[in-house]
Amino acid sequence: MRLVAASDSLGSPLVVALLAVLALVELGLLAWALVDLARRPADRVTGGSRLLWLLLCLFVQLIGPALYLVVGRVRATPRPAPVPQAPGGDGHVARAAAALYDAAGARPLAGDDGAPLGPPGSARRSGAAVELASLSKVFRTAAALDGLSLRVPEGSVFGFLGPNGAGKTTTLRILAGLARPTSGTAHVLGHDVAAAGGEVRALVGFLPDVPAFYKWMTAPQYLRFAGSLFGLRGAVLEARVAALLDLAGLAGVETRIGGFSRGMKQRLGVAQALVNAPRLLLLDEPTSALDPIGRREVLDMIAALRGRTTVFFSTHILADVERVCDTVAIIDNGRVAAHAPIDELRRRRGGLSRLVVEVDEPQRLAAALESASWLRALDSAEGGGVRLATDDLEAAQRELPALVARLGLALLRLESDELSLEDVFVDLVEGERR
Repeated sequence: MRLVAASDSLGSPLVVALLAVLALVELGLLAWALVDLARRPADRVTGGSRLLWLLLCLFVQLIGPALYLVVGRVRATPRPAPVPQAPGGDGHVARAAAALYDAAGARPLAGDDGAPLGPPGSARRSGAAVELASLSKVFRTAAALDGLSLRVPEGSVFGFLGPNGAGKTTTLRILAGLARPTSGTAHVLGHDVAAAGGEVRALVGFLPDVPAFYKWMTAPQYLRFAGSLFGLRGAVLEARVAALLDLAGLAGVETRIGGFSRGMKQRLGVAQALVNAPRLLLLDEPTSALDPIGRREVLDMIAALRGRTTVFFSTHILADVERVCDTVAIIDNGRVAAHAPIDELRRRRGGLSRLVVEVDEPQRLAAALESASWLRALDSAEGGGVRLATDDLEAAQRELPALVARLGLALLRLESDELSLEDVFVDLVEGERR
């Protein structure tokens, strides 16, 4: 009787329907698993072997396909989004600078030719990040600035060059709102510094010549503290700190700041000045007293910011200016001695050009050149040649070979000798003091 009842229950329509559904589910899972196995690369299958999973699916029906579909498939790793390339180049530091400003929501400014220059802001567009007009600053009886006037275009790396005591630090302190001019005007991003409020200063980053830090902090802690002063919080602050540590080459460094080298502190100082992603970055002697490696690291950071922000970079180290700056102003005694692109300064140094002439008897050539009307200066060059300065380059290039031929000398070399920025600097500063 029991067997008859069991037989009747198995043959009931409900049980038959359940078995049919189970069979369809099993066939569907098996088909899904087999098709997925056929299309999936071996490196995206758990264990790396598609054959073992195939046998499991075929011989352990229902459980095998279900197990494969749940744990046997390795998800594809999403490709990281491409890091935007900074205008300054495609190296690690340049990419970090691009990531910093892109994370801050800043876009490059458009110049006259449509090329990106720097991040936008709310200030009045004047095409200039800094404008100084007849700026003067008098301390009791000493004048630190004496009618200083210059204009710095947005998006540039601007070299503010001068000897010690020329007025560089005073100018930067006025631009940063830390000092007031005695007379004249100073505009930052289209705003008068004397009347500017916090919303304008929030667009400026400043690194003093001797930055101070809380020595007990680590670099991430210090940058979080600096960012909090600008109202940055949460994920935004953490993203900014990560980008700045990467830019400064301090990612993963957990040493307290008190144990940092001078170069590490300077790089951290630049990072701190960038924590608000400023449209104008003021750097006062950022490479002073650094060794060659430290100088190179800081200069790489500055160069990577070209096109992302305007860098106003004061220094008395001529080689640094030549390496990273687009335009330079040379000041002395609180006044501008020259203001132009570096190449233009070299070309127009007192209207003089320089040539190097190498012959087999340089003494005879030097004696014969003394009467040349276009000659302005003459000295010995390395290798036994003659270096001369002229205010008429075409006449010198035309007459020199003829003179060498008349003297019966062998002309071994005749070429232009490019002026260095040091030549320009010394000539202009000494000219101002004479």
